[in-house]
Amino acid sequence: FLFGERPYWWIHESGLSSREQLPLRQFPVTCETGPGDPSGHCMILGAALWPIVTALTKAVSRSTQSRLLKLIPFLIYILLLVAMGLSRIFVLAHFPHQVITGSLAGMALGWGLQRWPPNFFKSRFFLAMALGLLLSALTLHGLATAAGLDLDW
Repeated sequence: FLFGERPYWWIHESGLSSREQLPLRQFPVTCETGPGDPSGHCMILGAALWPIVTALTKAVSRSTQSRLLKLIPFLIYILLLVAMGLSRIFVLAHFPHQVITGSLAGMALGWGLQRWPPNFFKSRFFLAMALGLLLSALTLHGLATAAGLDLDW
């Protein structure tokens, strides 16, 4: 269910170090209360930049035959995702696997929305999707409660 711990919670709760050995200070950027998996910052960046990067790549492809120049937009895209991920790890908001998961999910979301833009769907599709998401959320909640999982962790 993606109950991802946050590093600044986990460090002292794990029992691997004492507060005296590893004094941590919390700042407003690390006071996030939701689960950390996947990284929403990396997911949004990955999804929002995907159409821009692919459009830039097509524009560069029309003007040059150089493979290296065609890769530059994607290299910049990856560097931005890495920079965002490292910043989230640095402030102890995420573990590395949460950043990678968020980046990959963002790429997939950007690719999917570019391939199948929502404006081609009818309102009935969105109503069915909303109902499906609601029912799946209620089903998962019921199953988790029946399995004895603490959803208010």
